[in-house]
Amino acid sequence: MANEILYAGVADLRTAEALSAEYLLLLAARESLPAHPALLYAGDAQGRGSVVLKVPHVGLAGYDILSAVADGSAVTNTALSDGSTTITIGRHSKSYEASDLVRLSDQGLLSPQAFAADAVQATASTVVSLVANVTDGFSATVGTSGSDLSVANFLAAIQTLEVANVPGPYMAILHPQQMGDLRAALAAVTGGAVQWLPATAEQINLLGNGYRGRWASVDLFSTTFVPTANAGADRAGGMFGRGAVVWADSTIPGENDSSQLIIGGKVLFERDRTAKSGLTAYVTHAYLGVSEGIDAAGVSIITDA
Repeated sequence: MANEILYAGVADLRTAEALSAEYLLLLAARESLPAHPALLYAGDAQGRGSVVLKVPHVGLAGYDILSAVADGSAVTNTALSDGSTTITIGRHSKSYEASDLVRLSDQGLLSPQAFAADAVQATASTVVSLVANVTDGFSATVGTSGSDLSVANFLAAIQTLEVANVPGPYMAILHPQQMGDLRAALAAVTGGAVQWLPATAEQINLLGNGYRGRWASVDLFSTTFVPTANAGADRAGGMFGRGAVVWADSTIPGENDSSQLIIGGKVLFERDRTAKSGLTAYVTHAYLGVSEGIDAAGVSIITDA
């Protein structure tokens, strides 16, 4: 037999490779945080006359108790305790720029729709990163450098907040390594018979895909954005109640330009064309700010990385 048509013999009729209809996303932190009671939203900065928002602290609603006063005597004035937290709104941006040759040969992976969807997720992930890099800086800390997160560490964090009169519900943001250590510690101490409430699909839809469940009345979130501590030996997660973390953003004014798309009022996605170079950039802007509020309302959890 001869002249069989074999794959190796028809190279001029075939491409070296063909793209699959499926694709894989590279691994990355893609969590989002919910409107949890422990996270204080300070508001929208648009039209306020400043990019710095101030949240007042005031010692009312029973902050000072009554003093015993003799009958007929005048009560002295009590000094009003106060303070404030400022949140500075700043621009956070990203740009992907592709040539015409790349775009005309693309099969949908690099479409404007794909870049717009990326803009939304990237903004949510940026908020997670900003919050995670605040909760590592509380004055109160629990945990031991180089040691795994333990049940005792977690309960100590709760106790620290309760002693400081921090109202619940509490929220904890932990690195996945810390989450794994906590689950292992719970299994070892209790043989698995513990009221660990893992996240359901409904809760993840409501509370964000960083939600991992609830234990000891604390909502647990996990992300690799949790920073390192002690020269990379540890991770610095945190647990906090309302007032410890304050964040703000801004609605973005539109320009009635067909090259712009404002998503949810807070994410500006726009196309920037460089005609002479045959390049098109897809640019994302969000205006965000996160600050530590009342320091005593949070505790950093620093344990082995």
